[in-house]
Amino acid sequence: MSAGSPSVITASELWLQKLSEPTSNPTDARPTRIRYVVLPLLAFAAASAYLTRHCLGVANTTMQEELGFNNEQFGYLYGAFSAGYLICQVPGGWLGQKFGTRTVMPVLSVVWSLCTIITAAVSSLGAMIVSRFVFGLAQAGLVPNGAKAVKDWFPVTFRGKASSIITMSMSIGSVITIWLTAHLLDDHGWREIFRTYSLVGIVWAVAFYFIFRTRPQEHRGANEAECKLIAAGEAEKSDATPEPFHWPTAVRQGATWALSGQLLFKAAGYNFYVTFFPAFLEYKYGITKTDAGMLTTWPLIGVIVGSLCGGAVIDGLYKRTNSKRISRCGTSVVALTMAGLFAVASTYTGTAAALVLVISIGAFFSGISIPCPWAASIDMGGKNSALVMGIMNSTGCLAGICISPFIGRLIDHIKATNGNWDIAVWVNAAFYILAALLWLGVNPNTQIGKRPDV
Repeated sequence: MSAGSPSVITASELWLQKLSEPTSNPTDARPTRIRYVVLPLLAFAAASAYLTRHCLGVANTTMQEELGFNNEQFGYLYGAFSAGYLICQVPGGWLGQKFGTRTVMPVLSVVWSLCTIITAAVSSLGAMIVSRFVFGLAQAGLVPNGAKAVKDWFPVTFRGKASSIITMSMSIGSVITIWLTAHLLDDHGWREIFRTYSLVGIVWAVAFYFIFRTRPQEHRGANEAECKLIAAGEAEKSDATPEPFHWPTAVRQGATWALSGQLLFKAAGYNFYVTFFPAFLEYKYGITKTDAGMLTTWPLIGVIVGSLCGGAVIDGLYKRTNSKRISRCGTSVVALTMAGLFAVASTYTGTAAALVLVISIGAFFSGISIPCPWAASIDMGGKNSALVMGIMNSTGCLAGICISPFIGRLIDHIKATNGNWDIAVWVNAAFYILAALLWLGVNPNTQIGKRPDV
């Protein structure tokens, strides 16, 4: 193009330019809608994270055949991810508060994408363990920083829906990964698939950095009316500086332990569906691996639908009652209790399909409860919401590290002794009931980590 030729502006550049243009009247009573651009960005981040997280499990047997690993060694890879994920929950949230979610979230996405590329490039167990450990460190920051972005960009009456859309996107990412990887594996190989998946996170990071801003007040496309709409109902000070987090108070608060404990047991219940459930179906009913895998997707779909409905439920209850305790805690107590009861009821069915159908109804109820800890963490964390979310999610990681091996040993014992397979489902139901009971100790009106007045 010659120097005198007019510059060419692409459609995407025009769109981004329009988003960044200040409104002609910043005090216009009609709010802009930049927050609805932010929401799909956050949802896509969640889905793409699970794309790179669960592809390892789908490619498990193929990788073992090529690399000569056994299941115990593959367990070290899962454990490395869980350890990294656990360690960096709180630091990941702190980074978002210190440097802003606009900077931290893209950096984390690039790091976990590069780790996926490294996993696809190496062949030794040690190198893969290191890459998956760092991968877990990076992905640990997604949830607490996502929670902070929801708090910063959405009014309190919409946070439940926003949280449910993001958490639903995680489950959608899991289902897509299982289906897509299984179909691509034979023709393209696991290394090529991993490299391709990693590009998704890198592209998202670039788009997010250029479109997103940490606070709506910093976005030129968000007018004053939208900023006021987002801040409506908040009792916090208007400055963006996080209040000092008092760790001794947080440790002493029963709400901290209740909020964290409920996620531990709820995660244990969900992990059963994505880890040992296919094997359970094979052993109990003698069905093929393919049939067991297909049936395993039913509870995951139930979780997705329930998660989407959960946001509307808790926001609707809050609008009707003006009570965060009823909308967050009440919803969780009822939904998780129903999940446990349906799990128990499933053991009275006679076929694999019937059992999975009843369990999937329970999974739907468990999905309804998914947005509740997000919303409660935002409520109880205040300006330290990312930190509180990190504390809670750290405890949930223990389900993968500690409880999953326990379930594995239980299944091995039942198989070796020709015992009652229903015990595994009863234990899973107990996890959901325990989570429901712990929600009775959560009060969303209590701020975690706030220094008591002297």
